[in-house]
Amino acid sequence: MPLIVNVRPISSGDVDQAVTIHLAVLDMEFLARFGPSFMRTYYRAWVTTTGSMSFAAVDEAGDVVGVLLGATDPATHVRSMVREHGFALVRAMVFSAALRPRLAKDLVVTRGGRYVRGVARLVAGRLGGATSTSTPPPDRPKVGEVTHVLVDPSRQGGGIGRLLVDAAIMTARDHGNDELVLVTPPDLAARHFYEALGWAADGSIVSRSGESFLRYRFALR
Repeated sequence: MPLIVNVRPISSGDVDQAVTIHLAVLDMEFLARFGPSFMRTYYRAWVTTTGSMSFAAVDEAGDVVGVLLGATDPATHVRSMVREHGFALVRAMVFSAALRPRLAKDLVVTRGGRYVRGVARLVAGRLGGATSTSTPPPDRPKVGEVTHVLVDPSRQGGGIGRLLVDAAIMTARDHGNDELVLVTPPDLAARHFYEALGWAADGSIVSRSGESFLRYRFALR
């Protein structure tokens, strides 16, 4: 019997299952190291913020079997995340890091300064009532991004990832994006998955915490 999966926007009731899948697939990821409580805060912030894409693949029993996170307008999404959920995210991150000394050290070394500057801008913006009004040049391509495509390990290989990526592509086109970009760890089979779907390899990057990723692009026009 073929697998019946419905792809729809992530709801608040999906968050616990989405986080479980995230931690099962990407337990090595820096943010995932902060644990389930922080990740639930992160997901709730992501899916309710302007400019985001978030999809859940739900099976016939109503269980979440895959998730996708991304943004049609990454810059706006990041600013909104910081402005609307910054304090909650920092609080959850600090609490989690306090229980994990090695993680706390990595946080300070690789991201401490950047996060402190971000919080300072958030406080200054709230006190001064400032908002960003800058807009990109009209001739610059509008680039969206896919940050995570995650499928329950027990359900991989059944086309769920393809359905999630297709939903992101349709949404990005509807929002006028010219292309989508994503990064994926080089040691995961996902790199071959994206190439099979027509994504073009576009080099590699190294995160501030020393993690290596491959970058891919998908033209929408």
